[in-house]
Amino acid sequence: MQKETMARKPKTAGMIKQIYRLHSQGKGKKTISRELGISKNTVKKYLAILESLPAQKENILKQEDEALSQYVHGQKSQKEDRRYHYLISQMDYFFRELQRPGVTRWLLWKEYRQKEIHGYSYSQFCWHLQQWAKKRQISLPQDHAPGDLLYIDFAGRTFPYVDTETGEIKQAQVFVGVLGYSQYSYIEAIESQKIQDFVRVLGNCLHYFGGVPKGIVPDNLKSAVVKSDRYEPGLNKVLEDFANHYGTAIIPARSRKPKDKSLAEAFVSHSYSHIYGPLRDREFHSIGQINEAFKEKLELYNQRRFQRSDNTRASLFEREEKPHLKTLPGERFQIKKYRDLTVQKNIHILLYEDKHYYSAPFRYVGEKVRVIYTNRVVDIYHKGGKIASHLRDRSPNRYTTVKEHMPSHYQKYLDRSPEYYLSWARNQSREVEQVVETILSTRAHPEQAYKSCDGIKALARKTGSEKLIRACQKALQVNACSYTFLKRVIENGMLEVEEEREKASQKQLPFHSNIRGSDYYK
Repeated sequence: MQKETMARKPKTAGMIKQIYRLHSQGKGKKTISRELGISKNTVKKYLAILESLPAQKENILKQEDEALSQYVHGQKSQKEDRRYHYLISQMDYFFRELQRPGVTRWLLWKEYRQKEIHGYSYSQFCWHLQQWAKKRQISLPQDHAPGDLLYIDFAGRTFPYVDTETGEIKQAQVFVGVLGYSQYSYIEAIESQKIQDFVRVLGNCLHYFGGVPKGIVPDNLKSAVVKSDRYEPGLNKVLEDFANHYGTAIIPARSRKPKDKSLAEAFVSHSYSHIYGPLRDREFHSIGQINEAFKEKLELYNQRRFQRSDNTRASLFEREEKPHLKTLPGERFQIKKYRDLTVQKNIHILLYEDKHYYSAPFRYVGEKVRVIYTNRVVDIYHKGGKIASHLRDRSPNRYTTVKEHMPSHYQKYLDRSPEYYLSWARNQSREVEQVVETILSTRAHPEQAYKSCDGIKALARKTGSEKLIRACQKALQVNACSYTFLKRVIENGMLEVEEEREKASQKQLPFHSNIRGSDYYK
């Protein structure tokens, strides 16, 4: 019952991309099933779905994970092709030819594809040979296609160095990588096998080769998983993202199958005698110094001739394997982290790791969103679609806000500036403009001045422009340009009192014959 439940669980978009990438490299469904550790029926199901997608095939791997998940889940599968019978009919011929000097599986595959244009890829071809050989207990030599696989591992022995500050002897972890066809090798000392160090050194390895192979074969992944905290994705997920970034596939070596990783383990053994040994009496004080020495010894190792051959690893790599490597992407990989959060009433999500707030469009308030972030960017998704993207800011208790995410009336609030208030005041009268200008120039902080100006605007709406203009005239007379003074003048009826006084002073007494004029007193 548990197995059936697990089988029904939808695969992640990253895993789906891995399935399609291996398929696009020509690998068969059984091979993909074996290498990714999933059932053949699952592989068939997702390949059929991907083939039926409306998007062009080359765009599938470029889609965001969330968007691809929306397209894929719920589709139906299609039937397999019928190339198998022709290949099986040629098996006896293939095995007879493999007994002849100079004949390899690569040569036989090229001849097979000339006859069968739509035949199996090289990896599928080899897999079927292996299955046929198992039935007849035939032993096949292990060979590799140029640019096909990179084998990686950590050396069992660490490398010592002395901490200059404490005098403590520390141990550096040693990473190795070997390309299958040319056996061109790479070695680097790192601080630990933690996720950040692991993906960084793996990226360094690809950049050292100057290209990307079709697949990467690490040691059994479960033995390399590092328990992560609440903010760290597991190593398997990071490798999945790493592979999708570089356009390659992760093919874990099978446990208790030493042939799957024999090249990496062979180089580890060679590194002890060709790199560790010659450096055994030197004292190093940093990992950087170790890697400088490693680089020198590695170059000599890659230039050594193979036994019974005039080729070296370096010459074979440059001449035959490097042209088959895929181009490196423009940017290096950064670890993605994932959080499911809710858009708060203030239209922001809180990224707990940094205690920093990032805005989302106001219509998503209260909605659950998926936040995917790296050291550089923070992307927010809702139901598979990207709704916001921000540069990452680690300032705690601060806000990163995009103005367009706010409702229109809040956008106007963000547009405040001295010119905004002066333009409004100018449309009222010269007196209002002078008062606002004085307030803007005398407040210690712009926000204080903006609040006073907002209050003056509110007075204009409440009492009308005429009263505000007269209040501003009074404020200018007594040099009391503030929102508080204007409000007091208007609310205390001071303007009405002065108005009555003016009317009284302008009123003339009626004429009467008993009233003496000024001439009487001369």
